[in-house]
Amino acid sequence: MATFVEIRDGVRLETRRYGDPTSSRALVVWGHGLCNSMAGEDEDMLWNFWHDDGAVAMDAHVVRYSARGHGESSPSTAPEDCAWDTLGGDMLALARACRRDASQRLVLGGASMGAASAIHAAVRVARERERSGSSPETIAGLVLVIVPTFHETRRRRRSQILAAAERGFGAFLKSKKPRPIFKGTDREDEPPRLVGVREDSFEHVMAASADSDLPPPDVIANALRDVPILALCWDCGDRTHPASSAEAIETQLAPHADVRVAETLEETRGWSEAVRAFVSGLGAGE
Repeated sequence: MATFVEIRDGVRLETRRYGDPTSSRALVVWGHGLCNSMAGEDEDMLWNFWHDDGAVAMDAHVVRYSARGHGESSPSTAPEDCAWDTLGGDMLALARACRRDASQRLVLGGASMGAASAIHAAVRVARERERSGSSPETIAGLVLVIVPTFHETRRRRRSQILAAAERGFGAFLKSKKPRPIFKGTDREDEPPRLVGVREDSFEHVMAASADSDLPPPDVIANALRDVPILALCWDCGDRTHPASSAEAIETQLAPHADVRVAETLEETRGWSEAVRAFVSGLGAGE
C-alpha cells in the first residue's frame, strides 16, 4: 500500500515500505529509473530484493518511492524539479524523514536515474560535512544498479532524450521496448514495463534528464572514498546503461567498489541476493 511523505512544502513523494521501521538495523531508500515506476520494477523482477521478506532478511526498513514527476508523487513545475542534483536532495530529504534515529544505518540506492540520485545525495552529505564539519548522517552504503550514462557518454545521450521529448508523451508510450538484457531469452517478447512518468510532467522530466549529469570525477571520488558500494551493471548492448559506466566507477570514481557486470539475464538472477548480502554485511562485527 502506498503512503505519502511531504519532504518540503508542496512536495510529497509516493512511497512503498517493507520491513519494520521501528527496530530494523538499516534504512534503505530506493529510487527507480527515468520514466519507470515502482510497478515497472516489480514487473522486471531484476533487483526486487525487497520481495519475499527480503527486507526482514536484511534487518532493514526499505522505502521505495516515486520520483517527482512520476507516479502519484508531486508533479514537476519546472525542469529544475527533476534534475539529478534536485532528485538527490529529494532522496536525502526522504531518508531524513523516514530514518528512525542516528543508530539506524542509512543505505541509499537505485536503478539508473535512482543510482544517479544516490550519488548526488552522497555528494550533498560530503559537502555538508566540509562546510560545517558535520552532517546529520553518515551514509553506510550505496547500491547502484544499471548506472546511466554520465560525463562524456551523457553528452552523447542528450540529443536522444531531447528527440524523445519532442516527439511527445504518446509517441514515447508507443516506442517503449523490452530491456536489451531480455533479448534471446524467454522474456524477449514480454510487453514493455509500465511507464511511470506523469503525462503532465513528461516534458520537464525529459528536459531535466537531458541536462543532468554527475558531478566532476574528483568530487565524486572524494565523496565516495569511505562509502561501501555495490554496483550491479550489465554489458548487453544497452546504450542507456553502458558497461563503460561500470568501468568508470571501478577505475576512476570508486576503485574500492564491488562492481559486478552481467552479460546475460541468467547472470542477473543473483542480484537481489547480492543486495541483501551487501546490506546485511554493512558494519558486521561492530
